[in-house]
This record gives sequence, structure tokens and C-alpha cells, in this order.
Amino acid sequence: MNTNLYAALTLALSFTPLLRIALRDPKRLRSLRSRLATATPAERRWLATLTLLPGVALCLIGQWPAFLIWIGGVTAGGWTLALWFSRSPPSVEASPSGH
Repeated sequence: MNTNLYAALTLALSFTPLLRIALRDPKRLRSLRSRLATATPAERRWLATLTLLPGVALCLIGQWPAFLIWIGGVTAGGWTLALWFSRSPPSVEASPSGH
């Protein structure tokens, strides 16, 4: 396999647990006053480990260019998720007619 394929595969493998972490973040859900179940600390640690494992695999097989692409992609993807989920939901405002 070539570098781009390794990078794309490992990014896909890392992004899945990263998205799960973002969706069940306790601070975000608490600030939204959501009643959704938050991730426990043990679950967050496990998901973080799963996020990083593909990068470790790239190091072990010596795919350093793919590792650099992966680390940049995971960082950019994590920040994108943080920015996306930090947007506040649209507020419900009263209609002009008062109904």
C-alpha cells in the first residue's frame, strides 16, 4: 500500500472513536442541559486509546510520512469537531404576534 492509503485508512479508524468522544462529552452536554448519557472517564480513556492506536501502528511499520499525515489529520479533525460542537443551538424566540 502507498502512503496516502495508509494515511486515509488510519484517519478513518481514528476519527470514529474521536467522534464518539465529541458526541458524549460531559462538559458540552452539561452546558446544553442535555439529559443524554455522558461518557464515563474510563470510556473516554478507552476511546482516546483507540483514537491513537492507528498512529502507533504506522510507527511500528515504519510509515513515517503516513504518520505525519495522520497526526495532522487527527489534530485538524479534532479541532473541527470541537468548533462544530461548540456552536450553540438556535434559540427559540417568541413570534411577533405573541403566539
